[in-house]
Amino acid sequence: MTSRSAAGTAGGNERRSARLRDEAAPLRAACLSHPFVVGLGDGSLPPAVFARWVVQDWRYLLTYVEVLETLASGAPTPAAQDRWRALAALTRHEELALHRAFAARFALTEADLDTATDAPATAAYTGFLRQAVARSYGHGVAAIVPCGVGYVSLAAALAEGPAPADARYADWITTYNDPAFAEAVVWMERELDACPGEHGAFDATYAEGARHELAFWDQLWRGW
Repeated sequence: MTSRSAAGTAGGNERRSARLRDEAAPLRAACLSHPFVVGLGDGSLPPAVFARWVVQDWRYLLTYVEVLETLASGAPTPAAQDRWRALAALTRHEELALHRAFAARFALTEADLDTATDAPATAAYTGFLRQAVARSYGHGVAAIVPCGVGYVSLAAALAEGPAPADARYADWITTYNDPAFAEAVVWMERELDACPGEHGAFDATYAEGARHELAFWDQLWRGW
């Protein structure tokens, strides 16, 4: 056992991600019952509203890639460094390409993406991520995990119901319900468990990340 894993076990941190996931459950439930997500699942979401997600999630992902690369630079093990770099490359080359494909299906041009700016909740979220990863490796991991957990949870819940008639929404659910995406989130949670720190060291960061998730969905629904 390495000193890093021993530190995590001694502090009970191997259970940290599960505890934080449980504590953030009310926020995830609020996301699942949010009108944007409900409309996505049943196909009633106005296309113009979903187009906001395409643009603003694009903006979010540009910062997300930066954060993944920073985590790769600060990760304490070569294996973690390699995994963060792989996730950054996957996001840059595949998920951003997916967003460009979604954009075309919602009458958005590449220029609409390239010239877009952050809406208020997006700017608050990305600013939080940058501050967290600058603070420490552990805080950076804690900041991004709620996003992955949220998307996996929402997509899994929506996949249990009938597929929406709008194939664009059905494809969103299929994309984020991919087992490979869920496996990446599990790995992130394990990395959070392995981060040294006293009980509760990253609780506030994780909770704030979960709150930003809900604020992001709310912004898309209400506009700005």
